[in-house]
Amino acid sequence: TTDLAALASTQFAALTTSQIAALTTTQLGALTATQTAALTTSQIAALPTTQLVALTTTEIAAFTTAQMAGLTSTQIGALTTTQVQALETTDIVAMSDTQTSAFTSTQIGAMTNPQINALFL
Repeated sequence: TTDLAALASTQFAALTTSQIAALTTTQLGALTATQTAALTTSQIAALPTTQLVALTTTEIAAFTTAQMAGLTSTQIGALTTTQVQALETTDIVAMSDTQTSAFTSTQIGAMTNPQINALFL
């Protein structure tokens, strides 16, 4: 994890989707917000749900709207309630109807009022 943390965001963005998918949950949890923000939509889509739920709320909050728009319905449904609470309203607005319909009732129950309002924009 120390070697991974030493990578610059441009180096991190150059990793293949296979390399990203092979990272352990510990390695993913050690990423900086800058490294997380450098992930491409393809790299994020390659993350199995077991790895996605290992991301911290800081890492989830660092996702851009384009990155959030790249999440699959399965990935969205796997987010923890704490991760859902870290979503920015602009990220929720950028999601497709298919993506927002993937939120579970538990996840919706954990949302803030502004996040709920964003579902209807």
